[in-house]
Amino acid sequence: MKKVLVAGAALMLAGSTVPVAFAGNSGSDSGDATGVSISGDATLYYAGGIDYERRTVNNIGEANGYNDFFATRVGLNFDAVALGGASIHARLYFDDQGFNDDPIWDKSGDNQLGVSTDYAYMQVPLSKNFTIKAGRLPLSFSPFYAGEIRPTRIQLIYKSGNLKLVPWLGVVSEDESDLDNWDDNDFMQYGIIPVITFDNDWTAKGFFRYNDDARTVAQDRSGFEGSVNVSGMAGNIALTAEVSYKAADVQGTDDDGIGGYVQASLNMPGFTPTIIAGMTQNGFMAWRDFGFVMVGGNETTTVVDVGNRADRDRYGDIVAREKDGDLMFGALVFKHDISDRFSAQGNLLYASYDYDNDTVAQGELDSAVEVSGIFNYALSDSTSFEYKLGYLAPTYNDGAPDVLEDAYIGHVLRMNIEF
Repeated sequence: MKKVLVAGAALMLAGSTVPVAFAGNSGSDSGDATGVSISGDATLYYAGGIDYERRTVNNIGEANGYNDFFATRVGLNFDAVALGGASIHARLYFDDQGFNDDPIWDKSGDNQLGVSTDYAYMQVPLSKNFTIKAGRLPLSFSPFYAGEIRPTRIQLIYKSGNLKLVPWLGVVSEDESDLDNWDDNDFMQYGIIPVITFDNDWTAKGFFRYNDDARTVAQDRSGFEGSVNVSGMAGNIALTAEVSYKAADVQGTDDDGIGGYVQASLNMPGFTPTIIAGMTQNGFMAWRDFGFVMVGGNETTTVVDVGNRADRDRYGDIVAREKDGDLMFGALVFKHDISDRFSAQGNLLYASYDYDNDTVAQGELDSAVEVSGIFNYALSDSTSFEYKLGYLAPTYNDGAPDVLEDAYIGHVLRMNIEF
């Protein structure tokens, strides 16, 4: 395995929502307020990139040059509260992209408008310490190990003092065919999420899940996976560390996958430098939200995700090697609040890739260097403009066409409205 120093910036766009519509009444006996509130957000953005599509024709490499598109997305949140404290929560996306906040680069930018459900669930308090959640529930554990499809889940939430326990059951696939009547041909998940707070400034949480895949017409994805995350403050330094594991069958690789990272941010007036370093082994892939502008980050400018597992090369041809690759990375991020409304962030990345198979196919990514920046200006309390610009310089192993080592350049200008 290669040893590497990587520098990059973890990017996340987190939005808050403020209810703007509320209708209901007050319970005269219980004193509980009831009603429905509506909040949400909207995004209009322009994205473009240079040489994002590359191929070889008759041993001559070529790229598609500059490609761009406009896109919009509107999200509405519905929150309803009943007498006694029970509530219902749902979010709709008006962009036909499901629970992915923005369309990822789709080679044409032609996205048909549609309505999709991000989440929809109910929450019922049983007592002072116990609550039940059930429905299409999102998973929000950490940026590194956070997301998946939204299966139907039921959770029992226990809270007491500094301890929180969430055992849960999930249904990924419920087969309604005759096959299921004879043989339980379903995909079920069983898990628990413990959260402990201590010393006021520190939190330790875990996510542990067993996947029970009994489907006979799909690859068996049964197995264990989990992640442990610890975060807190040491003086004016914010620290985070996480380690994750996925069984080989769960991630579809030859060996069990492991990944993790550490992060330290120094909180200074108007200025926050951050260092990130981590690794993935045996084909482990971090969740798409973790990363940078060009590497990971779930952006329209993203070229590759954080991890190393690929069945195909850059030309779309199947490569003759194992799928279990390794990655080591680190990050150096500088964020500066220029004013109350304007902030800037700079990112530097170096990443190194390694492969378990000695006979690596030609055209495999060997390393990557990213230089990128993010600028955000708040036009008002509800509206902001954001601009991201990224440069990615990849290197490939011997035998790769020269066109693969040309730099990627991507940018996105986004207007965000929250209401």
